[in-house]
Amino acid sequence: MSKRALVLVVIVAIGVGVAIGYYGLPQRHAPTIGTGAIGSQEDAAKAASRAMTFTQPKAPAP
Repeated sequence: MSKRALVLVVIVAIGVGVAIGYYGLPQRHAPTIGTGAIGSQEDAAKAASRAMTFTQPKAPAP
């Protein structure tokens, strides 16, 4: 097999692989940021505040 034929086969194989990956596999969409409810940011802040109460270092007992 000549180099030219080998390069052609590799390019066609890559093209077929990309086409199968793009059209054959299910599409996964990334979640859109900032489209949640208005209170979701406040809920996240409250949850972070509650988590910080458990992770802050404790003072030694006298």
